[in-house]
Amino acid sequence: MKDQVHIRNLEAAVLARALARQTGKTISDVVLDALRQYQPSRAGRVELDRVAAWRTLLAEDRESGLATPESSIDALYDPVTGLPA
Repeated sequence: MKDQVHIRNLEAAVLARALARQTGKTISDVVLDALRQYQPSRAGRVELDRVAAWRTLLAEDRESGLATPESSIDALYDPVTGLPA
């Protein structure tokens, strides 16, 4: 049995059908060509770099003792009711 992919987005389906008609290719060929030509944007890489930089800064803060809380989280709650103080 062949793998099947269903296009559930109306705009994507219309565009794929139109390109198939214009080029004389099948919808599968049009989608395959588009996937082969797709290049992810650099934005995803930039976000990963930013996350790595934040993690490095956090690790440095932990090593220097800056990341340890000055007071316990329990100090924010009323010991009798358990509600925020």
